[in-house]
Amino acid sequence: MDQPYQAPAADIRTHVDATYQPQFFAANGRLGRMRYFVYGVGLTMLTYLALAIVGLVASLARGGLKQAEASAGVAMLVGFLAIAAMVFLLVMTVIYAVRRLNDINLSGWMVLLMFVPLVNIIIALMLLFVPGSRGANNYGPAPVANSGGVVAGFALSLLGLVFYIGIMAAVAIPAYQDYVHRVQSMSQQMQPGGDY
Repeated sequence: MDQPYQAPAADIRTHVDATYQPQFFAANGRLGRMRYFVYGVGLTMLTYLALAIVGLVASLARGGLKQAEASAGVAMLVGFLAIAAMVFLLVMTVIYAVRRLNDINLSGWMVLLMFVPLVNIIIALMLLFVPGSRGANNYGPAPVANSGGVVAGFALSLLGLVFYIGIMAAVAIPAYQDYVHRVQSMSQQMQPGGDY
């Protein structure tokens, strides 16, 4: 029997099981935890590499220029390129955070909470540790499972982070111990009966 007011039949499973491949520079879609971390580290490394190349080219150009005006022009161009790179990094960081919030099935407008002190720590921890929605949510289909490249990038990023923290600790701990030793020796000298 043909009912003109009957709801159309739809295969819901195709929508629920649908996935998509996230892109590095895309501004829409969802982004899982591991990709969020790897994309953020990768974007930061690309930005720093671009800044290093611009600085190297500027130093080579500055060395070859004799006039002060030309040298000032190169410095201004380098400053402009550095500001453009940092603005690009900020915009992409916000886009990644919005995509990650969408994966948790939260509005991207919550990214504005990243600018509120102390609340930003909670939001950052949410972005790193709260798993995304299984299947499709209000913001689209789920991203595909992490590929071997994403997992390898995650492992290398964590290894680099541990290496960085180790180097910082190797520099900071002896410096702090030296500072404590100097303060103690100064306080002993300042006490009555101490050598001035």
